[in-house]
Amino acid sequence: MKRGNKKNVPLFLSTKEVCKFLQIKPHILDYWEKRFPEIKPHKIGKRNFYKKSQLEILLQIKKFLEEGYSLEGIRKKLLVVDKGQDRVKEETSSLFPDIKITKKVTSKISLESFKKEEKWRKIIEEVLEELKALYRSL
Repeated sequence: MKRGNKKNVPLFLSTKEVCKFLQIKPHILDYWEKRFPEIKPHKIGKRNFYKKSQLEILLQIKKFLEEGYSLEGIRKKLLVVDKGQDRVKEETSSLFPDIKITKKVTSKISLESFKKEEKWRKIIEEVLEELKALYRSL
């Protein structure tokens, strides 16, 4: 383990330490490396080492897997987080969080396409309300 700061906190964690911390096997970690470009270990000699930021991503991946997300779904969530925010926000516990569909009209949209968009918006809002009602009844 590479130590470089004054408090003897490791800068890098080895593959073995990461696997022990996450309670996974090394081949699973290798598979995640192939699926997620954010997880790229630093090679020192012939060994792989991970930074704290990569460990946080790995913890998020494990958490989402335990919640039942697929790897593709997790990758999409991480991409959205990387584009829009600094850190992963906590997911709401509700299956249907309060979703508000805003009307966004620009001058480039023709009247005909605006009417089509409004039609679909109303249909989506109705379906969303029905799904919320069904969820509440469960």
